[in-house]
Amino acid sequence: IGMLSQLQHIFLYINNIAGTIPTEVGNLSKLTELSLQSNLITGPIPTEIGMLSNISKIVLSHNSLTGTIPSGMLSNLRVLYLDHNRLSKSMLHLNNATSSLQYLNISNNILTSFPFGKNGFKELETLDLTQNVIREDAFMVMDGLSSIKDLLLSNNLIYGSIPNRIRSLARMEKLHLDNNRLIGTIPDDVLSLVRLRELKLSHNRQERQCFPWVSKCGGKIYQGGDLCCDGDNGEKVCTDQLGVDRWGLLNVCLTPGLHGTIPAGFTNTPYLRVLDLSSTLLIGNIPPEIGVLSRLEVLNLTNTTLTGSIPSSLGAL
Repeated sequence: IGMLSQLQHIFLYINNIAGTIPTEVGNLSKLTELSLQSNLITGPIPTEIGMLSNISKIVLSHNSLTGTIPSGMLSNLRVLYLDHNRLSKSMLHLNNATSSLQYLNISNNILTSFPFGKNGFKELETLDLTQNVIREDAFMVMDGLSSIKDLLLSNNLIYGSIPNRIRSLARMEKLHLDNNRLIGTIPDDVLSLVRLRELKLSHNRQERQCFPWVSKCGGKIYQGGDLCCDGDNGEKVCTDQLGVDRWGLLNVCLTPGLHGTIPAGFTNTPYLRVLDLSSTLLIGNIPPEIGVLSRLEVLNLTNTTLTGSIPSSLGAL
């Protein structure tokens, strides 16, 4: 195949093609699109693909690719699908090689990391990392994505609090952070995202765990703020101040999750269609301002600790 010097498009998707991607693909200098999705392809992504300077779209979804994502990929690449494979680590180098990317989908793999916060994805509008095992602080996740519209990070190990800097992502339309390990409160800055259409923060709560104060939590005088203790599996268990309670004189109990009340600034998000805050530790009343969301299609507040009555304004939805 590497001898087809005039080849511009390869469409071999939805077949039973097995084996590995031939390294000779890197010789196809005029190739602009490579679509091999839904096959039985195994092995790593060949580094030679990085030689394809004219390619703008690569689709390798639904195969059994393994290993890492090669560095130095493709100066003109705009669309990259790598979802539903077995890729274990992202090695994308954030320089000119990725600055043109607009759509990146690496969902349903086993990625343990991703190079957030390197300012290399300035044109990226959609980033889908759903269903991986990425462990990263939410503060870093919000960095370097100035053009992002859809940030889809469900079912990972994202931890920490949602930062106030989220208000700088003014083009955001979909924010999916459900099924992670977020703590803290939902900042009002989330509702400054005027274009927001979907907000999913559900299943950000963990079971209450108790620890010996001295041996697992440092033993210093607690003066408020976030607190971390050493879990039995070697991982840190952290929560904000709302999730801390003392049990006896020598122990402390942590209940990590999203705490606090639901912010009331929904008049700023008139396009919101999906609001899912279920399975969190939210307290207080349901804000009557939710009733102004005339486009709302899904409102899920199940399995929380909300109190009070259902606002009459919800009858207008």
